[in-house]
Amino acid sequence: MQFRLCDESHQQDNREIIAIVASQNSLDNGCVPKQEWFVKKIIDHADGLVLDCGCGRGLWSRKLRETQHDVVGLDSSIRRLNMSKAEMNNPIVIRASCTHLPFRADCFSSVLLVEVIEHLDERDQIIVMQEINRILAVGGVLIMTTPNKHIYRIATAIFFRHNPEHLNELTYAEAKALVKSFFDIILIDGKVGGSGSILDHIPPYLCWDLLFVGRKRRAT
Repeated sequence: MQFRLCDESHQQDNREIIAIVASQNSLDNGCVPKQEWFVKKIIDHADGLVLDCGCGRGLWSRKLRETQHDVVGLDSSIRRLNMSKAEMNNPIVIRASCTHLPFRADCFSSVLLVEVIEHLDERDQIIVMQEINRILAVGGVLIMTTPNKHIYRIATAIFFRHNPEHLNELTYAEAKALVKSFFDIILIDGKVGGSGSILDHIPPYLCWDLLFVGRKRRAT
């Protein structure tokens, strides 16, 4: 597994990389959902060298590694990165901000951005898209999930507590427009709670969690 850091002096055997730079708030992409079909769609679209951006304790990184993917985990929380290593979810982790990715251009084939974008304000959401676009190789894919604002707000009013760390939740249309501004969208899907339910097949815009897969365009 090889990737290039922005600073040539930091290049080293990837197994030895532990921490680089501090960043903003601690992001955690939480647990892997129960819906196996949803997990499979995410895993199947990941290819080559994968950046798990906002990896938290590394549960998605572990899932990717179990399916023979090479994964670099990145998060702002040293505590969660240490958990990732201690739990053997992913030993290859970097402490950095997802708005200032410490990699040279065209390093990665795939970037996972799971339940992260809503933790950023509108300005930083655009910056993250720009940074991910920069580090992806041409033809590389962004795999992003995020709560569907209107449906999520209904769900949190009835079933569970709203996450106070969400700075800017996106509607279906807003999330689609954000991804489309930087990538060619090749998949839109979504999920509702539970597993094996007829609700697994409702249209994405009615789901409370959205999945977007976008491919990096060739420069014109």
